[in-house]
Amino acid sequence: MKVVVVLCFCLLAFGLLTTVGAADVCRFGERWRCGSADCEKKCDTLTSTTECTEPCTDGCYCEPGFVRVAVGICSPQFVCRYKNGSPRRVYA
Repeated sequence: MKVVVVLCFCLLAFGLLTTVGAADVCRFGERWRCGSADCEKKCDTLTSTTECTEPCTDGCYCEPGFVRVAVGICSPQFVCRYKNGSPRRVYA
């Protein structure tokens, strides 16, 4: 009887761990969804109205109102107004 209980517990624990491990934890400003890294908004493509035609894959992508910046993180869109920390310089 003890063996059956231990075996059931191990199977349950394994199932929970593999389910939790399947979905990656996204960083701040990101959300797990179906999207394409090539179609994510960046400062230089922020005003683009081109429709994304890339295949959709599950992953962490920037939330609405955020852009992928050079260091690979999602930042609020207002950072695109600044370059080198100076508010007088604007990204082209």
